[in-house]
Amino acid sequence: MTQPLRLLLVEDSEDDALLILREVKRGGFEPDCVRVETEEAMQEALTTQSWDLIISDYRLPRFSAPDALKTLKKSGLDLPILIVSGKVGEELAVDAMKAGAHDYLMKDNLSRLVPAIQRELREAAGRRERVRAEEAIRQGKMEWEAAFDSVSDLVILTDKEGIILRCNSRVRTYFEKDYGELIGIPIGRLFYGDNEVESPAFLLPRAMEYDPDEEFRFPSLNGWFSISSYPMRTYVGTFTGMVFIVKDITKRRREEEERRATERELLALYSIAFRLNTKRSSGKIISDLLFQLHNMLRIDFSSVHLFRDDRLELLDSMGLSDGFLAEAASIPADVPWVVKLVNGRPLKSAEVGTLFGGELAAAATEMGMHGWCALPMKLGGEVTGVLTAGYQEGRAFTDREVFLLSSVAGQLAVLIENQTLYAQMQEKTRELERSRQELRENLKEVKRANIELGRLNAAKNNFIGMASHELKTPITSVMGGVELLLYYSNLEMTEEQRSILESIREGITELKALVDDLLSISRIEAQGLTLDSFPNDLLSLFRETAETLSLPLSSRSLEIRFTGSAPAVRVDSTIFRLVARNLLENAIKFTPDGGCITVAASELDRDGLAELTSELAPFYAVLPSGVADHAQYCRLDVIDTGVGIPDEERARVFEKFYGLGDLKHHSSGKTEFMAKGSGLGLSIVKGIVEAHGGLVWNGVPESGTGTVFSVLLPVAGE
Repeated sequence: MTQPLRLLLVEDSEDDALLILREVKRGGFEPDCVRVETEEAMQEALTTQSWDLIISDYRLPRFSAPDALKTLKKSGLDLPILIVSGKVGEELAVDAMKAGAHDYLMKDNLSRLVPAIQRELREAAGRRERVRAEEAIRQGKMEWEAAFDSVSDLVILTDKEGIILRCNSRVRTYFEKDYGELIGIPIGRLFYGDNEVESPAFLLPRAMEYDPDEEFRFPSLNGWFSISSYPMRTYVGTFTGMVFIVKDITKRRREEEERRATERELLALYSIAFRLNTKRSSGKIISDLLFQLHNMLRIDFSSVHLFRDDRLELLDSMGLSDGFLAEAASIPADVPWVVKLVNGRPLKSAEVGTLFGGELAAAATEMGMHGWCALPMKLGGEVTGVLTAGYQEGRAFTDREVFLLSSVAGQLAVLIENQTLYAQMQEKTRELERSRQELRENLKEVKRANIELGRLNAAKNNFIGMASHELKTPITSVMGGVELLLYYSNLEMTEEQRSILESIREGITELKALVDDLLSISRIEAQGLTLDSFPNDLLSLFRETAETLSLPLSSRSLEIRFTGSAPAVRVDSTIFRLVARNLLENAIKFTPDGGCITVAASELDRDGLAELTSELAPFYAVLPSGVADHAQYCRLDVIDTGVGIPDEERARVFEKFYGLGDLKHHSSGKTEFMAKGSGLGLSIVKGIVEAHGGLVWNGVPESGTGTVFSVLLPVAGE
């Protein structure tokens, strides 16, 4: 099998060229040959094509082998070149070999030509492979060096005695030293200076025996550091040195300290706010508040003063000596530091003598007060009092602590103002008692307010007490246990026992529905709804939901009629079934046994929406953004013939926990849907519909009896 050979032949004799090519072919090569006779032709050939070998005559009319060698050298190519010529002196042949020729052959004896070509091709391949290997090694070394220097940590390599052999650029940056200044010194001296200490992180060869979570500080560096170390071994396992990785954890440590300080401050604010929202007297609340400040913020001294008759009068204190209390019981308002506080500026000082004066400063120094700050208690733009706090010697207040205490001072001002207003209200009540007529009117107002506040408070407590994910697990467990006893245990039970279990099951079912409603409304308000919407036929969706209510419908002898048609709308069918179920259950509850519920679908255009303006006004003073931008709408009406809704309460039924009237008004049936609901169903309906870019409202049917709930959604594809 012949071997391809790209041959550049420097020869002026065509006969000699043919002779050489014949010998090459006889040796098993298939030459692809170009013959050149001048330097220009050779340069062009070397530039435009690639070659395996050059064969050159020694002497040509306008060119020579030495010239060919120079031309090849200029090109930078590594190609074997053989000189095949007539009789040439030995000195010229030697000079040619010194100039770079790989062999010299005589034209009248070409027996060595093929072996020489084979040899030179092998050697050229070997040279190229070595060049590629050396380039790969050089490139790999450059990449390793770049990676080594790009590491953000300090990386140091030492020998077995801890002498630095190598380090990355981060070490040079941190220590501001040249590479030569770092190599050859002990690593301990680098970090600890001339007063080198035996840190467990740098002990050799026991470098891995220290705690890897330990944090270090070094006299030659600022901040906090952690150290990891790893032994270096040869491929046979011989220990040769260590790799130390020093990580700057200053930022992380500061962030952790910041987080702990923030958590402590938030806990303090929460505790203080919790204590302010109590019915105890202001004196007890302030005493408790000062105790919390001392406990959580580690304050040593504190006091609360109020402005009365151009003086600061002491209201309460903690940690202050009798001597200081005697001097601080009543402070004139024209004292310089008090004047600054009246202007609304918090004050702080590391030395009490720089702000306090006279006997007050002496008393503060005597009891060991060092850091000190005073915060104006502002109500609106008026300063009503002063909150002061102090540390013992060695500590001073930070701006962060002053900001936190300013917030506390503001809450104190509100508390004291509320207590003052409450006292004034009590006095006003005693005055009103003198007039029976005024008392009767005020009692009515108070009664209405108390009823409203009681209802809102009960709703709030119910929501806080029940709306928790943790309720679902015990409810499921109880439900499973009751159903197991009722339907699968095969226990013999009396009618009374079975009735009790049935009652428990019904109660758990209602509780589960309530928890589901609470979680739904919580997700709507707190997290928002993530919708996976596709075009759906709302009438079909309501029809499918009605099929799941077939049992209560049959027991109540109720019929649901579906009328009309409307284009598809884009809704998340899984979530929107809650709308269908709540509206249908609401209609079933208020429709007398044997009655009929109508679900009617229709299509509206933009003009039809404009005609609904007056009907929508009680529910939407201004239409939500984007609702009026569509050309077509789908309207769905759920009509019942129940007790109806008073006009003044029509918009309020969509509020959370709102209950309409007495329990007896919450069902017209005698078998199903007898219990009063959670008051969340219509709120959930409103949240889901508006999340889909629609509207929901209620009104009175054309028959004049019952209620119609209407849903309006833009048509899909708009």
